[in-house]
Amino acid sequence: MKILAFVAKLDQFGGIEKYNRTLLATLRELGEEVIVVERGLGGMFARVSFLVRAVFGALWHRPQFIVCTHVNFSPVCFFLKCVFRVNYSVSVYGIEVANIKSGMFRRALTEASHIVYLFEATAERVVAQVPEARERLMLIPNSVDGTIFTIRERKEMLVKRFGLEGAKVVLTIGRMSRLDGDNKGYRRIIKAMPDVVRTVPNAKYLLAGSGDDVEGARILVRELGLEKSVVIASAPSYEEIVDYFNLGDVFVLPSKNEGFPPIVLLEALACGVPVIGGNQKGAEVFAEK
Repeated sequence: MKILAFVAKLDQFGGIEKYNRTLLATLRELGEEVIVVERGLGGMFARVSFLVRAVFGALWHRPQFIVCTHVNFSPVCFFLKCVFRVNYSVSVYGIEVANIKSGMFRRALTEASHIVYLFEATAERVVAQVPEARERLMLIPNSVDGTIFTIRERKEMLVKRFGLEGAKVVLTIGRMSRLDGDNKGYRRIIKAMPDVVRTVPNAKYLLAGSGDDVEGARILVRELGLEKSVVIASAPSYEEIVDYFNLGDVFVLPSKNEGFPPIVLLEALACGVPVIGGNQKGAEVFAEK
């Protein structure tokens, strides 16, 4: 089958991008022909460029199916379905469909042949707002390659790089976004560190990631005088990420609105690191397992 896929930039750091890379790789392994149209970074120019390339891709390749990996792209898919009579799926993750205000998004979800969800809570949110979506739901959960994410000894080079000698390490790996910072919970962890250090004097918080809130997180650390207890690091490379996970004594991501469990919790567990997540639907089942 010839598939046209609309995605955000796949080389970005984040759980959604990782999920989509795995999804596309799996489709290709199954023998499908996948043509990818990426939505680049930026404002109006990037938006127009994406729209032109999406329409041209449908016109030139004549796909048999369209994989839409974000609700923001769904109106384009609805338009292409009207013009070319090609069905499409829409992937939904969490916060982006918590409050669907756009009538066009609702219509596009209604017309999708499949709505791919990762988390039960996300599916319930969508159905509550778009009841017609119930019959189109398809679960494709997060997954982790257990041959890659494994228990290892702490890499001494990283211990020295981040000053973690003799430390009990509280770890978070994820995108740091001004729009999503309170949801992810890393700011709450920073604010809690004075109490943590009073109880566990050798505790250190390692926050690794990229995004437009990195400097904001650094400012918060300085305001609280936590420079010796909080280390903010850049996003790990693909080659180093498993070693980053193995630095942690506990992995913490107390997110409020994203689906549960996010992929980083699964990766941390695969590396033998205990995890703390948000009190969300699905957490009780996850804890029992």
